Amino acid sequence: MDILASPLLTELLSLTAQPLYLVGGSVRDLLIGVPNIKDVDLLMPSGSEDVARAFADRIGGSFFFLDEERKVTRVVKHEAGGAVQFDFTNFEGPDLPADLARRDFTINSMAVDVRGFLETRSLGGIIDLFDGREDVRQKLIRVADPKVLDDDPLRLLRGVRFAATLGFAIERSTARHIRDRADLVVKPSAERIRDEFFQILAVAGAGGHLLLMESLGLLRKLLPELEPLKDFAPGKHHLYDIFTHSIKATEYVDSVLEKFPSLSPEHAGTVLAHLDQQLEQFVTRKAALRFACLLHDSAKSETYSRDEEGDVHFFGHDTIGADKALFICQRFRLSSDTSSMVSRLIRHHMRPLNLSAPGGPSKRALYRYCRDLKDAVPESIVLSLADAKATSEVMPAEGFTDTQKVSGEVLAYYYGKFLKTEARPFVTGKDLIARGMKSGPKFREILDDIKERQAEGTLKDRQEALEYLKSLT
Repeated sequence: MDILASPLLTELLSLTAQPLYLVGGSVRDLLIGVPNIKDVDLLMPSGSEDVARAFADRIGGSFFFLDEERKVTRVVKHEAGGAVQFDFTNFEGPDLPADLARRDFTINSMAVDVRGFLETRSLGGIIDLFDGREDVRQKLIRVADPKVLDDDPLRLLRGVRFAATLGFAIERSTARHIRDRADLVVKPSAERIRDEFFQILAVAGAGGHLLLMESLGLLRKLLPELEPLKDFAPGKHHLYDIFTHSIKATEYVDSVLEKFPSLSPEHAGTVLAHLDQQLEQFVTRKAALRFACLLHDSAKSETYSRDEEGDVHFFGHDTIGADKALFICQRFRLSSDTSSMVSRLIRHHMRPLNLSAPGGPSKRALYRYCRDLKDAVPESIVLSLADAKATSEVMPAEGFTDTQKVSGEVLAYYYGKFLKTEARPFVTGKDLIARGMKSGPKFREILDDIKERQAEGTLKDRQEALEYLKSLT
C-alpha cells in the first residue's frame, strides 16, 4: 500500500476530529523507503476503538481487538495487492511525548500527524524526540531509555529481530543493556517469544543472527539444551565443536538453497515455493527447517561413546534428539504440525547418508524414506546437504559421501513417483474392508506394501494390485 496515495487515510480522517498520528514501524518504513507498506500503525489520544470500528464499516474491512484491556484494535482491508492492516491504539500516558517515550527503540519512537502528512505529502513534520531519524539513517537499533527493556523483556529479543529483518546493527550501549538483562528474556509468554524467534529464523543469514543472540546471552536462555554442545569434540571429520557445527548447519541452508537449481533443475522452483509456505503464524517451513538444523545434533553430548579402535560414535542421537526436539517445540508452543515436522527431520537426518551408499538407493528404500518424512522430504534434503557442508570442510576428498547426487535422485523420485502413488494408490482401505479386514497394524502394513510395489513398478496397474492382494488375504 502506498500510504501517500491511498484514499483510505482520507476516509479515516473524515471519521474523527481528534489528532491522528502515524507511529512506530509505519514512520520507520516510510523513512527507509519500504514500498507498498501493508502494516499501518495509528495513534489517537482516546477512543480509537470506536473510530476503528467505524472505519472498518466505511471501507468494508474486518474489525477485531488485539488487546481488549488496552483497547488495541486492528482493521484488515483486502485489496487486489493483498491485505492491508491498520492497528489503532490510544495514548499510553497523558500526551504524545509520553507515549513515544515508552516505545521500544528510537527507530519506532517517531510520529507523523496524518492531516499534515496528507496535505504536504512529505515527512517534514516528523515528530522525533529521540533522534530516531538519525538512527534510521545510520541503521542502528538503540534504546533511548534502558527502562523500556525492563517494562517488556520481549524487547531484548525484538532488538535482534529488527537487526535481522531490517539489516541494522544493535548500538553498543544498547547491546550492553540487553546483555545485562539477558535473564529476563524468558519472562514473556512462550507464544510471544516464539513469534519473535521464528521471525529471526525466517530471514536469510539466520546463522549470524543466532550468533548475535549468543553474544547477547539470549540463545543460552532460550535453548539451554545447546550449552552442553559447546567445546564438545564431535569426531575426526569435524572442524568445529558441535555447537558451532549446529549454527553453521543453520547458516548453510542459505547457500544450499542458492545452488538448488543446479542440484535439481526440474524441481528447484517447487521446492523453494514449498519452503516459503507458512506452517502457522510467523513460522514458515524454511524457519522450521533452520530450527531443526539448530537442534539436529542436540543429543550428541549424551550419546557419546568411543570404541576399542578409538573411533567416536553417537548411537541413537537422532532418535533421542527427535524426542528432545518435541519437548522443545512444546515449550515454544509450536503447533503439532510444526513440532511433527521438526521431530521427523531430526529423527531421520542420517538417512540421506545411508541412501548414498555404493550402488545407490533402491526404489523400496526411497519409498520408505519418503513415506516416513511425508511432506518434509524437501526440508530433509536441505538439512542433509547443510549438515554435510558444516561437517566436511576438512574431510579428505575420498571421505566425501555423494549427498548431492542422491539428493537429486530422492527429489526426482518424490515428485515423479511417490506423490503420484500417494494421490492415486491402486488399492485403498475400502478394498481391504470389502475383503472383511479390520483396521489395524496388519491393515496398514498391507497398504504400505502395495504402495511400495506400485511406486517401484512391480505392480503396474490396479488389476495386478488386486491380484496381489488376493494372495495376501
